[in-house]
Amino acid sequence: MLFRLILPTILIAIQAYLLRRFWKWSATHTGFFARMRAPVLVAFIVFNAALLVVAIFRLRGLQLPDWFLYSAVYPFFWWHSATFILGLILLVTALVKLPFRGVWAALKRIPATRSGLAGFTSRPSLQRFDQSRRTFLRRSVYGLTAASFGGTAYGMIVEKRGCEINEKTLFVPGLPPEFSGYSIGLVTDVHSSIYMRKKDMDQYVRMLNDMGSDLILVGGDIVNGSGDEILPFADAFSGLRTKDGVFGVLGNHDFYSREPDRITEVSNQAGVKILRDEGRLIRRGSSSIRLLGIDDVGNAPATGRRIDTALASIPSDGPTILMNHRPYFLEEAAKRGIDVMLSGHTHGGQVVFGRFAGTPLTPAAFASQYVWGTYRQGKTQLYVSRGIGTVGIPVRINCPPELTRIELKPA
Repeated sequence: MLFRLILPTILIAIQAYLLRRFWKWSATHTGFFARMRAPVLVAFIVFNAALLVVAIFRLRGLQLPDWFLYSAVYPFFWWHSATFILGLILLVTALVKLPFRGVWAALKRIPATRSGLAGFTSRPSLQRFDQSRRTFLRRSVYGLTAASFGGTAYGMIVEKRGCEINEKTLFVPGLPPEFSGYSIGLVTDVHSSIYMRKKDMDQYVRMLNDMGSDLILVGGDIVNGSGDEILPFADAFSGLRTKDGVFGVLGNHDFYSREPDRITEVSNQAGVKILRDEGRLIRRGSSSIRLLGIDDVGNAPATGRRIDTALASIPSDGPTILMNHRPYFLEEAAKRGIDVMLSGHTHGGQVVFGRFAGTPLTPAAFASQYVWGTYRQGKTQLYVSRGIGTVGIPVRINCPPELTRIELKPA
């Protein structure tokens, strides 16, 4: 129970900080902003009461009608997402300004500098500058607030639904000629839930089938956190059609459900064969490639042991493709001579503030240096998919869902 309350506590603390700033600022105003004090306070109470209910009772696996989803659930997440982004930016700004304010306060306490500062700050030119600065900052906060709420609404309603199909060619040393041009459809991070319903998954299944891939791989986080969420996934993904089958692995959220065996069994019955520290040979004539899949684990040594177990389960015959939900452990795969590793987990950042030199600027970068795209260590190539689902908040900003068609070519 205590763990469940950590995130709500952080969200409420950030909103309390925003409410305090708004309350102090609006107290000096009349008209519109003064009239907004009561509605803002009511929204703070209502949305955070709902937050505590969700945190304590964990409402999962519910079949909610569209009208309720759009009139009650999405506004709930819209409020919390936007206030979190706004509060986080303002808190970072306040922390950056803190050292300068400390130096200024210290100088005002020193007799030798106090009178000089008083004369300096009383200059008309500086006062005009200070007034302009305050006006600029106030308008910046207006714009930031509008951008936070408007951007979150866009990410929740529009971008979350606009899936990209990315084409990637990977050049694999030792790839048999029979596999030149072999295609793999990759989908990760489905997160079957009230925010990824069967009708949503049906659309992705149609897109995957339209790719015409030789093989389809499901890269983990099939459900969001409840074993019951596997049922709509199975109904939808049983419709996948491909030459060499559909395989998948379990991600961390599949284990959060505490029913990984049930998820595995239902997926297998639906035609999505879950590989749990094991491998399969994919054959073309007399040639083959090895496909491995391992359970999601949280540390490098355990990942290495699971890769070893999977490698030992099939003959050493042809290049090796590894499905590993988390991309963190590229080094472990490289040590074992894996040719291609396919991962998800990061959602490409899900909320991306921008890009610098091709690197997404996102909180996910603090957890993994592999956020989205192609990476290499030695001969091992890693592709990290943005996935199609969301976690935490049903929002994507500058980071649309992704299906990937990977084509293999001899190096």
